[in-house]
Amino acid sequence: MEEPNLQPLRITSGWKIEWNLFYEVDPSEGFMHYLDSSSLLHLSNYQLMRAIDLDFRPENDLNGLFYLRVINLTEVKNPKTQKTDYKGDWENLYFELSSKNRLEIVKEIERLVVQIPPYKQ
Repeated sequence: MEEPNLQPLRITSGWKIEWNLFYEVDPSEGFMHYLDSSSLLHLSNYQLMRAIDLDFRPENDLNGLFYLRVINLTEVKNPKTQKTDYKGDWENLYFELSSKNRLEIVKEIERLVVQIPPYKQ
């Protein structure tokens, strides 16, 4: 059996791909091991102060769903190092979508990376 490709995505500039395990596979027998990661895709845009996260739950389950979330980010300074880090507000999401349809998720990710407004703290 041939290995599937990563899911092609049109990502606009400004978005950083933190990790990508989002393969061009739908939930089906023989491909569930590609849907056994707690997070399939994570994108960050520090200018917009937003992150996009995709996971599949329950992991490795034919009845699972893709969960797409847009997280508001806040800047956090380390007082000792003065280094800036970013914290996600997972309790107050900007956007959330669940679907069994991978192509619906792809379409929504591509819409979000173009149209998502900056987070105003």
